[in-house]
Amino acid sequence: MDVGGRYYCQPDPGGLLISPADESPSVPCDAQPEEVDVAQALDRVRDATGLPLRSIVRAWAGLRTFAPDGAPVMGEDPDAPGFWWLVGQGGAGIKTAPALATMLARQVEGIGPTADQVELGVTYEALSPTRLRC
Repeated sequence: MDVGGRYYCQPDPGGLLISPADESPSVPCDAQPEEVDVAQALDRVRDATGLPLRSIVRAWAGLRTFAPDGAPVMGEDPDAPGFWWLVGQGGAGIKTAPALATMLARQVEGIGPTADQVELGVTYEALSPTRLRC
């Protein structure tokens, strides 16, 4: 990822996984990759790395959710007991979902966050949907 967050890339079997890291607003839909976004991602990574990227194997798009404060939302809905949220991971869902799902499972089971999570400030309260209430 570049310092400006204009793209990210990581090794993927047989190549690279590349994203333009865009945050284009969209209504709920069956998201499809836009050719301009695919080209832009290739250009950004090529310019930053010098890799001779010329083609893609496949392209896909997804819808991402963002909370107003940019942090994930995780926890029981105060207005719907028994309904648990795990949303707002934005473009980091691939990397954060396993840890957040484990943390949510601990919360559902009534187990506190790990000491490492608390030390990093990742607490149930910090991610609670109630923090977004006015």
